[in-house]
Amino acid sequence: MKWFRDRFRYAFAGIRYGVLKDRSIVLQIVFGWIAIVVALVLRCTFYEWLWILLCITLVVVGEIFNSCIEQCVDYISLEIDPRAKKIKDMAAAAVFLICVFAGIVGCLIFIPKIGEVVFYGL
Repeated sequence: MKWFRDRFRYAFAGIRYGVLKDRSIVLQIVFGWIAIVVALVLRCTFYEWLWILLCITLVVVGEIFNSCIEQCVDYISLEIDPRAKKIKDMAAAAVFLICVFAGIVGCLIFIPKIGEVVFYGL
């Protein structure tokens, strides 16, 4: 049972570190909270909530992986190396693509709802 408990402790330590030390992760979490507030105000449906929460989770997890890769590369490579740059750039590209996906989902969900509010009111 101790082994199982320790897994949660390690996971929460990683979350704590990411939230307290990594600005990129914090920024993505802030954007996630903004999306949650907008979804609450616009009264999103159950399935819209699923998509919104999936996107928030994907973006934050992607940013955590990106930060891990960057730190590993910095730990391994003490000198500036074009191979290290490629690795970091590809990790950043993965986060970018996830963010584009999340932005498209957000637009598909929020723009029609905002249009309804503007034209018909809540």
